[in-house]
Amino acid sequence: MATATMLVLLALTQTGMLASLDHRLTDWRLTIASHPVSDTTIVVEIDSASLAEIGVWPWPRGLHATLLDRLLAAGVDEVAFDIDFSSSSDPFDDALFTAALERAGGYAWLAAFAQTGADGQLYFSRPLPEFAAAADPVLVNVLLDPLTGTAHSLPIAATDAEGTIPALAVQLARVSGPLPDILEIDFSLDLAGLQRVSFTDILYGRVDPAILAGKQIIVGASAIELRDFFTVPRYGVIPGPVLQALTLETLKAGRVLTNLGSLPGTVIVFALVLISLFWLRKARLPVIFVALVAISLIGEALAALAFAQAGLMISTASLHMGLFLLLGLAVADNGYHHLQARRSAQQRLQFMATHDAATGLLSRQGLIELPPHATPQLLVLLQLQATDELRATLGHDVVENVIRQFAHRLSHAGFAEIARTAPSTFALANPDNGDADQMSRIARQLCSSLSGEYHADEHHLHVEIVAGYASGADSRDELLNRAEIALIQARADRVKARGFSPSDQTALDRHRQLDRDLRRALSRNQLRLNFQPQVDLRTRNIIGAEALMRWDHPELGSVSPTEFIPLAEETGLIVELGRWILREACQQAASWPSPITVAVNVSPVQFHQADIAVTVAAALHRSGLPASRLELEITESSRVTDPARVHAVMWQLRKLGVRLAIDDFGTGYSSLSYFRDLPFDLVKIDQSFVRDRTSAADRSLLAAIIDLSAKMDKLTIAEGVEDENAARLLAEMGCTYGQGYYFSRPISGTDLCDLLTQPAQREQTG
Repeated sequence: MATATMLVLLALTQTGMLASLDHRLTDWRLTIASHPVSDTTIVVEIDSASLAEIGVWPWPRGLHATLLDRLLAAGVDEVAFDIDFSSSSDPFDDALFTAALERAGGYAWLAAFAQTGADGQLYFSRPLPEFAAAADPVLVNVLLDPLTGTAHSLPIAATDAEGTIPALAVQLARVSGPLPDILEIDFSLDLAGLQRVSFTDILYGRVDPAILAGKQIIVGASAIELRDFFTVPRYGVIPGPVLQALTLETLKAGRVLTNLGSLPGTVIVFALVLISLFWLRKARLPVIFVALVAISLIGEALAALAFAQAGLMISTASLHMGLFLLLGLAVADNGYHHLQARRSAQQRLQFMATHDAATGLLSRQGLIELPPHATPQLLVLLQLQATDELRATLGHDVVENVIRQFAHRLSHAGFAEIARTAPSTFALANPDNGDADQMSRIARQLCSSLSGEYHADEHHLHVEIVAGYASGADSRDELLNRAEIALIQARADRVKARGFSPSDQTALDRHRQLDRDLRRALSRNQLRLNFQPQVDLRTRNIIGAEALMRWDHPELGSVSPTEFIPLAEETGLIVELGRWILREACQQAASWPSPITVAVNVSPVQFHQADIAVTVAAALHRSGLPASRLELEITESSRVTDPARVHAVMWQLRKLGVRLAIDDFGTGYSSLSYFRDLPFDLVKIDQSFVRDRTSAADRSLLAAIIDLSAKMDKLTIAEGVEDENAARLLAEMGCTYGQGYYFSRPISGTDLCDLLTQPAQREQTG
């Protein structure tokens, strides 16, 4: 098998069947090693535009004479023609060109082509003798790959009976050190940076001479009609003079490349074949796969590095194909063993599907799938508290050690069935005797006996246990669900143990119904907005109104925002609701008879899950409401997990021109840095500070908030103003605005419009 692998690889390599893969890999290496050309080489192209502009072909050589004169007049260093001047044309034009060459004074070079005759001898197609007397020849031959026809190298010189002719690039580069007989072209040079100008643009003076001054010029054909093209790595098909320019740039960059071909890859594969004779049967297929992939990647990386740093050209297709053949060999060799391992794994999976791997206990699914009992069952769920925190501080292994100890203790608790239903939750089931007090007593005893100190890896951990229990359900699945609800309630009530009650299920069902129906409320027009006026405490004029969402449920009646807004935040639906509130509030405010502001609450969730700035801009544009009339109230919340994003978004909103307010100030997780860092205009004082003003300390705290806001150039608005005394006190403290039942309850948009049209707005309305 190993010998066959090597024979197949050699056959693929020698017949050129890996050429396509090699080209792709070579192009990739050339691309990642890309570096710029110098700015000292310019290609003057006989392009299609020049042919069309001159109008005849072949061109009179007087045009080449004129071109040469113009180039020398522009101050170029040298001019090399990649054009065949081996045959005579019009004598007058030939004389003009000869004179131009003589004026060039040895700084012009003419192309010579070497060909092998039928007798095996090398013959040159040299320039005409009168041309050669004024300009030396340079070789423009290019070598083609015999398998692919790709041009990637050229000879540095060729010799016949008349002498040696150097390659065009070698002559212009004037390399002082030794060169190999065959010069590899560096196609990692960025061809986009090579300067190329049209023949006629120079002929007719359309090129700034400053661009040409001090440059080496290569003149040649790039027009498709003239068919002087070569297929090359990376760039596909390029004109001959451009190929000569790349060769010149290769030498200017000091990049003398060495082509090692596919030899390194073949040698590596041969060594791996020898190793596989001893190692293949001992290693598992994934290890072999990873090793071969690693060798492939490392080989490719080393080839790229060798090219970039040392100028070594390595064809890696043989390496990759050899590794692929070795992988196939490994797959075939390990097939039978893999099949056996698969059968063993299937048996293991059957066990894992119904058991917990760490403790060996039943899993949740395994508990549910046990045969049903004829008698009712009691099920107790025990949950270890704070395991996530312990995992974060002490590590996963320590916590799993504790859990295994806990599971061991449970096995001696006297229950018929024990399962691990979640990472830190265990279920214990026994027949139910119908004694509710006994169930409660058992659950509390379990919490008491199992809570306490556990030892794991030199750590002493105190673990608290919370229990939820249920009985009487028809199936284990339903019994588990009930016990889980009881466990959730026990944690919420901060008690050790709690049993399931029908009211728990009712609350859960209501929660689920609200979650489901809230998603449909928008499309069914069940949501509406009320507005609570905001009043200037000094003039008692209405200066704004806060938009408050209301949900009229067809079955449950009016649902409080304190119930459905947190639900929307949990599920992410608050983003869609927020868009609706913004659109609706802006739309209604735009039609109000008085240009007061409309305040809209923005949940912190919207900052993280939506582009709130785009949403606000769209709502303003659609409604036509001026941005200065929209006020966004951002609530302090522990949900603000990315303060930097909130900060950036608030600046975006500020640039839109909307007003920004910090809502419920003092009750959340804010700090005084808000005043310094966040671009808000208004501080909304929570109603708890307004209502709880019975003592001097309460009044001092309220005054301090107002005073601090004023010193930081922030306006203030107080919530929960319910009597004249509160309104007067706030005004005396310097509070700017007020909001509360003393001025108005939340009212519909229509009622607000009526209120705004009344002559005396400043009077309280309810």
